Amino acid sequence: MSKNKTDKTAAQQYDNYPDPDAIVHFGDVSEELVELVEETLETSEFLSTSRDDLPETTLLVEAVENE
Repeated sequence: MSKNKTDKTAAQQYDNYPDPDAIVHFGDVSEELVELVEETLETSEFLSTSRDDLPETTLLVEAVENE
């Protein structure tokens, strides 16, 4: 099964970023919802999020080692 061009383009846009544990793309939602999810994830001592230079409705999520 081959991927369509949209999938390939979406995957390529993350090539310049560190390898996150998860990429959360919300689609067509309000910025307020994305901010709420981001703030909720950041309250965990095990997760970190970032959005640098990404589309407004996308989060990179990484596991944080508990030291």
